[in-house]
Formats: sequence, structure tokens, C-alpha cells
Amino acid sequence: MISSYAATRFDAITIVTVVSSLTSPVYFHWFVDGEWVGVTRDDPSYALRVAPGEQLRVECVDTNDADADPDSLAPADQAPATRLLWWVRSLATDLDHYRVEQQAAGGDWELLATVAHDGRTWSYEHRTGRLTDLTAYAWRVVPVDRAGNHGTPVATEAETIVRTPDAPEFTISFDAETGRVTYAEAGS
Repeated sequence: MISSYAATRFDAITIVTVVSSLTSPVYFHWFVDGEWVGVTRDDPSYALRVAPGEQLRVECVDTNDADADPDSLAPADQAPATRLLWWVRSLATDLDHYRVEQQAAGGDWELLATVAHDGRTWSYEHRTGRLTDLTAYAWRVVPVDRAGNHGTPVATEAETIVRTPDAPEFTISFDAETGRVTYAEAGS
């Protein structure tokens, strides 16, 4: 069982070190923002590149089982810090590519990727980079023809990224007659 985490930063490299109560051999399964990224054996440290201002959640699950399935060890209820964008191809005959764009906090649209059009492909997908907690994001896909003309974009509504939701609010009441304390979620 992991009892503590420590992080040390050297420029863009962050080293996360954990303390485990298990004895050797120990397999440390590392998760970044809820996704499995690797395993170390008897090495309670994991190094990763973190850009300035970037936020990551690094978690580790330790086990003595060499054959442990990382999917079964994944931290529960992890909201992803990325989004998978999916769209169906345009039926335009002179299409060249799609511009995948992102808007953060109502600002300007930023180009995330250019995806080449393939007439044999029915649907496309693109995974965003890591998203900042408590920020509203919108995405759009813009078809572009061979002449460079932009078609009608397909856009999502803005959504606010919340990796760790607020705890529910409770009301507490005491009935002096019965001596009972009642807890109820506020608003219910």
C-alpha cells in the first residue's frame, strides 16, 4: 500500500517517488490523469516531462503480483484530463483536410491538428492534449478543400473541465425529542 508521494522537479523533468509497505518484489503501476503509463519493479520512482504551468495527477498502485492487469488496478472514477473528439467525414468531393481547433475560456480558436481527408475513411478522431481544470473548452472541426477554402465548422458546446468535483453539501438536523441526528444532501 502506498503511504506517501513526493515530487522533485528538475527543469521540465519531474520525478515522483512513493513509499510502499510491500516487500520485494514490488511492481509499481503508474497512472497519469487516470491512464496507465507504465510499471517499474522495485523502483518506487517515475520520471515524466511536465511543461511549465501544466497540471498532472500522478498515481501509483503497488502490488506483488507480476501478472497484475493494469486495467483492474486503475484508480476509480478518474475523469480524463483530455477529450476524444470524433466526427463523421464530409461528403464534399474536393476535400483536402480537417482543421481541429480548440477554444479555451472563450478565447481565440487554436489549431490543435490538421487531419488529412481520406475518401475511404468514414469517421475520424483526435485526442486533445491535457486540459486545465475549471476551464471551459469548446472544440470544432473545419473541413478545408483543395483550394484552401473553409467549409462549415462542426462545433461542440463549451464544457467546463472538472477533474475533482466539489464535495456534496449536506444539512444536519438534530431532533431533541428522539435524540436523532439526520444528515441530508442539501437541495434534496
